[in-house]
Amino acid sequence: MMSKLNNKELDQKIKSLARAENKLLAIVIEHISEADRRKLYLDYNYANLYDYLVKECGYPGGSAQRRIDAARLLAVEPKLTTKIESGEINLSQTTLLQKAFREKSQTTKVTPDQKRSLIAKISDKTVNESQILIAKELDLKIKVNTKVIHQKDGSVRFEATLTKEQWESFQKAKDLASNATQSNDLPTLIKYLSDKFIKQKEGPTATVAVKKQVLQRDQCCQHKDPYTQRLCGSRWNLHIDHIKPKWAGGSDDIENLRVLCQKHNHCIYRQQAGIKTYTLSPVPPI
Repeated sequence: MMSKLNNKELDQKIKSLARAENKLLAIVIEHISEADRRKLYLDYNYANLYDYLVKECGYPGGSAQRRIDAARLLAVEPKLTTKIESGEINLSQTTLLQKAFREKSQTTKVTPDQKRSLIAKISDKTVNESQILIAKELDLKIKVNTKVIHQKDGSVRFEATLTKEQWESFQKAKDLASNATQSNDLPTLIKYLSDKFIKQKEGPTATVAVKKQVLQRDQCCQHKDPYTQRLCGSRWNLHIDHIKPKWAGGSDDIENLRVLCQKHNHCIYRQQAGIKTYTLSPVPPI
């Protein structure tokens, strides 16, 4: 049983299994490469190698694609399986290469010699080092456009390019915040840093007691028409508003607070934020 192994024995066992796993992976890649060469998938009524590996062999989609990428590189560089077996190159790197070759081939053909050269150059490199090296060697276009995609559940997919200095600052912030967030998850970090910044800028919120005093004092929406000075006076869905916004240095003192109805509170916020889209008019009192 594994529980009876001491630490040294467990370490040696894991390393032995890792070597065996790499050796088996290299053999699998060779077989997939041969199946691709023969178009074996057609005999089993599949339109492509990917479907054959997923539906016939039971590979998850991502695993299947990574093995296909490696198998097709093997057709260019027969030494690839030796590098996979030794651990010099892993499937993440072969997938990086194939994606880069496909991107580059949209404008310029990548020769077999270029492919072999890059396979040699990324040997014993990390995935991050490989990404940089491949992009430089193939002179891949730097992607700078920011993408924001709103999804059906209300979530947002965000893609942006950071400079080297921006990324290093972000990594440092992640390390410093790790104790508080207990996570390396980027969305968690972004929310943590955003909340911290907002709290710093807005300061503590007005207390319940102060809000109660303001409501008792004003009792209705205090917005006045700038031309007629007519008071809105609505008593429906009332909110506490800062006359001088918190972000502009406004305090939670009772003198800086007023009561507004929901509509006027929303409109004034839009004015202050510079996103006003319509003329503010008073709401008839209820």
